[in-house]
Amino acid sequence: MSDPVTGRGLSGRGAWGLVLLAVALILLAALAAAPFVWRMSLDESIAERLIEQRFIEARLKAAKTGNRPLLTAADKIDGIFLPGATSGIAMAELQGLIAKLATGNGLSVKRSQPLQEDRKGNLAVLRMEVETEGDIASLRDYLLAVEAGQPFLFITGMRITAPDARAEEGAALPSDKLAVALQLEAFAWWEDKP
Repeated sequence: MSDPVTGRGLSGRGAWGLVLLAVALILLAALAAAPFVWRMSLDESIAERLIEQRFIEARLKAAKTGNRPLLTAADKIDGIFLPGATSGIAMAELQGLIAKLATGNGLSVKRSQPLQEDRKGNLAVLRMEVETEGDIASLRDYLLAVEAGQPFLFITGMRITAPDARAEEGAALPSDKLAVALQLEAFAWWEDKP
């Protein structure tokens, strides 16, 4: 015959079982809460997307009802396109315009490089990457000139780097010598010549 258990505590196996049960309960609670935590982290993004969706729906509704003004032959839209009889000439105009805007606003151009263009008929989307250096005030003026001028230029990508700050007396601030790489897009359009 075996002796009856006289102790009141848990055996070693019982304690391990209790620990495993507690861990399993914690994991299940975390799994149950995970979708709610994920949803809360996406709330701001969802709100922005809903605003965009309402805006697009409103534009589609306005387009269907014809409540918005349409372009006519009398509208002067030539100023929004890069000049040039071909995409190559328009690309050269883009390169010159970007360099002129940069140097006119106190930045020095280190490199400019044409990127892949998209073309359909007489319309081309021209892309260029330009690397400049200068201080933060010049960069601000340059970006304003790019975004607010004509022909229309669109900034599609930007990378700004600053040198490491030095603790030396009289050393330049990092914002005094920024290296800026911009990716830009512009549109070119030309009429067929007979």
